[in-house]
Amino acid sequence: MMWLYLLALALIGLIVVVLLGRWEPARVPEEESPAAGGDDVDQLLSSAAGRPLTADDLDQVQFDSAVRGYRMDQVDKLIDALAAQLRQAGDGDDIPPAADR
Repeated sequence: MMWLYLLALALIGLIVVVLLGRWEPARVPEEESPAAGGDDVDQLLSSAAGRPLTADDLDQVQFDSAVRGYRMDQVDKLIDALAAQLRQAGDGDDIPPAADR
């Protein structure tokens, strides 16, 4: 009798595989290359050249999503620009340069 349950389970598994139409798992979506065009961070930094970034600028920026969160290069670029601006505004003794992080 146990073989009948195992046969039914194998048949159900085979039906699921046939209905899905593939044996391999789904592919991971590919990320866009950084050279695919100007992103919001690049546009923000180029438009704000020569003037300090404001809270309104930061409200407008949108990071591209990646497979595991946000694109790290965009976030790092914006944080480096903000850190440089804060260093210029004050002594900046408490803000380490990007190479020290």
